Amino acid sequence: MADSGASGKPPRGSGAFTVHLADELEVYFNEVAHGRPVGFVASQKWRPRTDVYETDDALVVHMDIAGMRAEDFSVDVADGVLTIAGERLARREGKRHYHAMEVQVGPFERRLRLPVPVDPTSVRATYEHGFLEIRLSKLPDRRSGSHAVKVS
Repeated sequence: MADSGASGKPPRGSGAFTVHLADELEVYFNEVAHGRPVGFVASQKWRPRTDVYETDDALVVHMDIAGMRAEDFSVDVADGVLTIAGERLARREGKRHYHAMEVQVGPFERRLRLPVPVDPTSVRATYEHGFLEIRLSKLPDRRSGSHAVKVS
């Protein structure tokens, strides 16, 4: 039986209150305590927004990551995990005084467990208009269809 919150507190990450409280704490610690602009993230690595979907014959990963070049990405498939890494550099245009900072910069990495079997040699990656698209050919489902076996 799952814990229903006998302490009177909702489980972590459950509901809007927790999200709003986390947002308010981030603003406090970044703006008030450290004088950082709104949206500043102090983590070592960040996670670009990514969609993963499948078509009849492929698994497609679509990452929203503007401001880079194709050669800035590292894409690897091993043991059913797709790893996408790179680093988006900050734009350098003289001295700046930020009022808001929402564009993430620095190193990033996404590790995605692939939901279906894929051919690791089929990986194709393209970067266009700020989106990285990775296509992997799906392997046929070995459980489907019939396979006759001759008994000797």
